[in-house]
Amino acid sequence: MRTIFVTAAAILATSSAADAADLARVRPYPARLPVETSVYLGWSGFYIGVNAGGGIANSKSDFSVAGGTPFASVNNYLPGAVGGGQAGFNWQNGAAVVGIETDIQASSLKGGIMTPCAGGLCGLPLSASYNQNLPWFGTVRGRVGVAASGWLIYATAGWAYARLETDAFASAPGATATFSLHEMRNGWTAGGGIEVAFAPSWSAKLEYLYLDFGNDGTTMNFAALPIVDDAHFTMNVVRAGVNYRF
Repeated sequence: MRTIFVTAAAILATSSAADAADLARVRPYPARLPVETSVYLGWSGFYIGVNAGGGIANSKSDFSVAGGTPFASVNNYLPGAVGGGQAGFNWQNGAAVVGIETDIQASSLKGGIMTPCAGGLCGLPLSASYNQNLPWFGTVRGRVGVAASGWLIYATAGWAYARLETDAFASAPGATATFSLHEMRNGWTAGGGIEVAFAPSWSAKLEYLYLDFGNDGTTMNFAALPIVDDAHFTMNVVRAGVNYRF
């Protein structure tokens, strides 16, 4: 009987030692990473993308004779769609992100006015048209933002340039005049936006820009009078885009 008890105790001791060794070999599973880390890889680096949206421009013209006191002021609104591409580079340090971006946009913005009614001239048999078209524009901007959990909120500002085409015609008894000016306009832009990472290396953004191209005076001769058009040209643009980060 004593031999049986000794044998059983030895078997139990061997089994316990084996179980302890098995437990020692068990390794805990690694902590599961947050879902967004598989998408958000940081904002630093080069990126390219495309965008589309819409905008409205306003050309506020003050008409005068030889640059004197304006005899008429009119607003020509140019609504339309915009679309194009952008490229840029970001540097991230903690939550702070700074970068530079350039874009080029095709545009369908255009508008016109017919026979503006000037003070004291509304009863005259005057026919006139004033049409403008903005076929493309672009910007070069700096960006400063704050990033958190795959989101980036930023402000942006810089240089803006655009192709503006203006065609005007006026006629009255005994006099006609035509005017055509296709020019490059330079100015500044400022705005802001929000960008979110939705897949590895991919992000989507929504952005607003205000563009101001300043005043530009042009002259056309009508009935031997130099009519000066001093036009202040501005734009408001809202667009959505997608970027790929390298």
